[in-house]
Amino acid sequence: MAKKPEPPVRVISILVGIMIGCILAYAYQVNLPTLFHETYLWASLVVFVTIPVLAGFVSALLHPAMAVKNGLYVGFFSGLFNSILATIKLIYAPALMPNEVYAFSVFAVMSVFIWMILAAAAAVLAQRFYD
Repeated sequence: MAKKPEPPVRVISILVGIMIGCILAYAYQVNLPTLFHETYLWASLVVFVTIPVLAGFVSALLHPAMAVKNGLYVGFFSGLFNSILATIKLIYAPALMPNEVYAFSVFAVMSVFIWMILAAAAAVLAQRFYD
C-alpha cells in the first residue's frame, strides 16, 4: 500500500494566516468610516494592530518551526491587501487635496512593513507559547 502524502503544513499555515488577515482587513476597511465617526482614533489603531498580530499568531501556532518567516509572509500579504482596499476606497472618495493623497500613499506603503513586523513578533510569541 502506498503511503498517503501529508499535506504541506507550512503552506496551509501561511494560507490560514493570510485568510484571517485578509478577512479581518476587509471587515476593518468596510467599517472604517463607522470606526472614525463613532469612536476615537485609538480604537481604529487598536484594530489596525490586532489584525496582523492575530494572523501571525495563528499562523505560527500551526507551524512553529518556521514561525518568523510565516509571520513575515502573512504580514506582507495581509498588509498589501489592506493597502489595496484602502487605495480603492481612496479612489472613490469625493474630493481630496493632492497632499492628502501623497500622505496616504506614504502611510499605505509603511503600513505593509508595520504589519510584517507585528505579524513576525506575534509569530515569535506564538512559537514561545508553543514550546
